[in-house]
Amino acid sequence: MTSKITENKPNSFLLLNGDEAVARGAVEADIKVAAAYPGTPSTEILETLAQAAKTLNFYAEWSVNEIVSAEVAAGASMTGARAIVSMKHVGLNVASDAIMTLAYTGTEGGLVIVVCDDPALHSSQNEQDTRYFSVHSKLPLLDAGNPQEALNMTREAFNISEKIRLPIILRLTTRVAHGKAKVQIGSFQKLERDISFDKNISRWVMVPANAIRQHCVLEEKLVEAKQLSENSPFNQIEDNTSEIGIIGSGVGYYYARSVLDTKKFSWLKLGFIHPFPVELVKKFATKVKQLVVIEELRPYIEENLQRIKLDVIGKTLLGLSEIGEYTPDKLRDAFAKLNLAEKNSTIQPAVTGLQPRPPNLCPGCTHRAFYYALNAVNSHVTCDSSKCIGCRTCEKVCSFNKEGASNSDKARIHVTHTNNNPNTVAITCQACTNTPCVVSCSHNALSKSVKTGLITINEINCVGCGLCVKSCPYNAITLDTRKCKVFVCDTCQGDPVCVKNCPKHALTLVGRHDDKIVAGDIGCYSLGFLPPLNTVQTCLCMGGGVSQAAGMFHAGVKGKVFAVLGDSTFFHAGIPGLLNIAYNKANVCVIILDNRIVAMTGHQPTPASGKTAMGDNAKSVSIHEIVKSVGIDRIITVDPYDIKATIEAIRETLTHDDPCVIISQRSCPLLIERGTPYEITEKCGSCGLCTTRFGCPAITQTNPDSNNKIEIDPTLCSGCGVCANICPHDAIALIGGKIR
Repeated sequence: MTSKITENKPNSFLLLNGDEAVARGAVEADIKVAAAYPGTPSTEILETLAQAAKTLNFYAEWSVNEIVSAEVAAGASMTGARAIVSMKHVGLNVASDAIMTLAYTGTEGGLVIVVCDDPALHSSQNEQDTRYFSVHSKLPLLDAGNPQEALNMTREAFNISEKIRLPIILRLTTRVAHGKAKVQIGSFQKLERDISFDKNISRWVMVPANAIRQHCVLEEKLVEAKQLSENSPFNQIEDNTSEIGIIGSGVGYYYARSVLDTKKFSWLKLGFIHPFPVELVKKFATKVKQLVVIEELRPYIEENLQRIKLDVIGKTLLGLSEIGEYTPDKLRDAFAKLNLAEKNSTIQPAVTGLQPRPPNLCPGCTHRAFYYALNAVNSHVTCDSSKCIGCRTCEKVCSFNKEGASNSDKARIHVTHTNNNPNTVAITCQACTNTPCVVSCSHNALSKSVKTGLITINEINCVGCGLCVKSCPYNAITLDTRKCKVFVCDTCQGDPVCVKNCPKHALTLVGRHDDKIVAGDIGCYSLGFLPPLNTVQTCLCMGGGVSQAAGMFHAGVKGKVFAVLGDSTFFHAGIPGLLNIAYNKANVCVIILDNRIVAMTGHQPTPASGKTAMGDNAKSVSIHEIVKSVGIDRIITVDPYDIKATIEAIRETLTHDDPCVIISQRSCPLLIERGTPYEITEKCGSCGLCTTRFGCPAITQTNPDSNNKIEIDPTLCSGCGVCANICPHDAIALIGGKIR
């Protein structure tokens, strides 16, 4: 695929977003190596570069994580080649161990570190301001406010890097990274360089004796960098002889200009902002009587102005928060408080009629199928009292199935009235997590199955004392007075006859999400926390769920703890955590959801995919072999679409106290050809299992309260067939009765 950034027409214009503009700036600077790990909003930088790499004769790779990508770029720079590494702000945390020390070693070839911050957390687990990292790491930083600046700053950053022999951080935010604009492109440089490594041990080997000396060198370089910032073309004064001067950086500066009459104010645009251009700011301050600062996230500029004893109107007086991103409307309201602009109109926007679209796992998502199976490990029968007509069919079929006679007294399910509800409802064992029946039994006759979560009864020990019957909050345990034994629902081994025979489909076999701990991770599968699955319970950082689960176990949590992560996340940061639970013997089941791709950020290849960023064939790394090599003996691979087999695999792990791994393996449905869609047949009684428990977005019920028939949208259905497999009434079939 040909990339538009390869177009060789200097001074012409291209429609580029900020990420693409960075890529264009990098190729104009004649980079030789580009590396990254996918992460919105920075992903498109490397994607764009990879498309152009072969045409323009440079190397691009998706590294397994951000610190590896930084190290790859650093290695290239050490040989005199120009290199770029890109990441989102949380990826900078991963790469920081390398980047902090790179400030000491410095660079040879230009090295640009592009970091995309995400104000308002559009696709991130926290907000960070990379400007403060530049202070912390003592690395110069350029702050782009639009795609044109992104291109120009990228190109110039390589020159700055080589002038002071330091990596340069280029910061974008989400709106800059993803916003498109007409961008004027430049010409391609062609640098003739001898690529070699000078083996200067005192410079490159950061043992303490060398590092302390290099720290002194770094401070000298920062003095030079400060002079560059004072005279940078990216820091511009627009003197309109106004009493009010507005200082800003990033996209907020341009928003401010869009809502104010620019000629009524003087302006200072800061683009090269660390080291902070103190003298330039002081010069600007002498031209005005009042300074106003506009900047998203933390008050970096404001604090620097206060440090040099300048009075400033900042976030507090403007009523602007350090949380989230700015919009023109927010800034207009802020300026209105100072009578610098009129407040936004109170006219309500026109009603569009569009329904809100919350994030959701895609139709056919393999993760949804696995989470459904995970919840179904411990299942129980529930009853919708609005549908129950009190016919007692459930009692009759249950007693006949279990005792060979249609006798309600012998049933494991009973129809009754609920408190303050005139409707009848069928009640059976709800497989409580705190099991009051088991606790009350003084003869060790009752226990909760580790494997299924069901209450089991040891008839030898049971004396029929009835304490369990009294303790059950659902009256779901029955005493057989003739045998002096109790009995309870066992869900008919997962296929309850009461559910299948309820004439009004009021009964449903449902799983539980509150009976186990599931530590999560970063990726599509994080959406498993949403209803109706409600499965994922933590989300901290890449690979964090595995080690969190280990910590919970070692803290004293009883039973198996689960941790879930994706295949790319496993390669990124999951392997050390997995090695740790094997070494320290944590009773954790790690679930690797292997959909063969980095799905959430746009389907980039992984080390298991057999492809590189540049489209070349590569060795397909086996997740199973890696898991085995770190010391995990119990490894089960399942197809998540096979719900029954997946449930059994999960149950198998519950009966062992050793670390184990389940690999859920099936390609992302967006990567493969869609199958024949399914439809709802006349057998459907709107039990709601497919909508209220499975939750595929292709399946809808317009008005559940009125028992409207459930429908499948054939334009959304992927044809996976999981809904048909879980439907207890065989009410879902391929359209037209086709056989796949």
